[in-house]
Amino acid sequence: MAKGIIKRYAFRKGFGFIVDDKSGDELFFHKSEWQGDGPIRQGIEVKFVARESEKGFQAESVSPLNKTANKKKPVEKKLSIEERVSSLESAVSVWKAVSILSFVGFVIVAVNIFI
Repeated sequence: MAKGIIKRYAFRKGFGFIVDDKSGDELFFHKSEWQGDGPIRQGIEVKFVARESEKGFQAESVSPLNKTANKKKPVEKKLSIEERVSSLESAVSVWKAVSILSFVGFVIVAVNIFI
């Protein structure tokens, strides 16, 4: 397996690029190839299998090089950026719905007062 570092990753698009340690080449990878259980972030050291595709080299079976494998994992899992964004988007959707319902209620009360 080859080793490298994640150069950049667009979590909304679900893909990124890894720089190979030996050759310095950039390899495309998709989030479906991520074998780790944590978030995908820029700067993480990874190991992967390089394959040539129609569009160039691509990384498969991408997994983080975990230097702290012997340490116990914390009991509380921190939320990844993807989970935080998803939570924020849900909160904004709820806020919009409550705002619309409040406005409709206000209009109904105003109409009843003036009629």
